[in-house]
Amino acid sequence: MPLNSFTMRLRNLYSAAYRISHMTAAFLNGFYLPLILGAFLLGLVVGIASDYLWRKMGISKYEGKLEVFEHYHWGLASLILMKTLLNSNILFTSFLGLGALFILAELTQEHPFALKSSHQLSSTMIGIILCIFLVITWIS
Repeated sequence: MPLNSFTMRLRNLYSAAYRISHMTAAFLNGFYLPLILGAFLLGLVVGIASDYLWRKMGISKYEGKLEVFEHYHWGLASLILMKTLLNSNILFTSFLGLGALFILAELTQEHPFALKSSHQLSSTMIGIILCIFLVITWIS
């Protein structure tokens, strides 16, 4: 087989692979937004289930000696985790939903953000440290 024929076949093969990859990308592009929204909703559902277990089923932070850790601490940690460790857009968006739910769930607490509680100072310090880490991870 002459070299010219071989290079032509390689070009044709490359061209076919290129067209197939673009057709696949165009096809998947139509599913991208629903996948991202579904991942965000998955994060919200996991957050709601965790919050329900935390509040209604008797799983208490006081039993585990974690009274200084509030919902919003776990939400901030989820936002830090999603930015630093996750490369997948789906996982990234799931942790965004989880973090958002935990931060919003904090507003429904008896003492939101540990205000007027016995552990307000230590909880606030943890929140400040987590906020600093969050800003650093999003800037870098």
